[in-house]
Amino acid sequence: MLKYKIFEIPEGHSEKTVELDSEEFDLGEVSLVQGNLHIEFYRTPHFTQAKFNIDATIELVCDRSLDAFEYKVNKDYEVLFKADEVEESAGEKGAVRNYDLASRQIDLEQDVRDTILLNLPTKKLHPRFLDEDGNPKEILNEQFGDIPEEDEETTDPRWDALKELKK
Repeated sequence: MLKYKIFEIPEGHSEKTVELDSEEFDLGEVSLVQGNLHIEFYRTPHFTQAKFNIDATIELVCDRSLDAFEYKVNKDYEVLFKADEVEESAGEKGAVRNYDLASRQIDLEQDVRDTILLNLPTKKLHPRFLDEDGNPKEILNEQFGDIPEEDEETTDPRWDALKELKK
């Protein structure tokens, strides 16, 4: 779905917008509600640069209540595809990849999938469990039954006898 033949990308700057489809784009245990991918290509004879912006809505399941809720992801990422043999690397803002020389194409699908999944929260909480700053609200601690109140400290009489021996 996100594979582009190198010769089909025009030299210089070009742009493409793709609507992500939940049936074609598998995110594993989370599901894509809707998503748009805006790609800016810059191609030279030596490399192809693909900068993309993902604007997606993901359906998550709350860890606390098991209620489904929607979470928005908006992230930029950059991938540089080189014709020369380079050591592939990936970071928070971008990656360096080799061309697929056999098919002469570049594949952005894994980078798009990783960008979405790495920007999901570790603790998936429904928005009703978050305060206005996005931090988890405290759960009410309810206790059932009477709690005996200790008015006086009671000590073991054997302990008192030991204290008397020490004097």
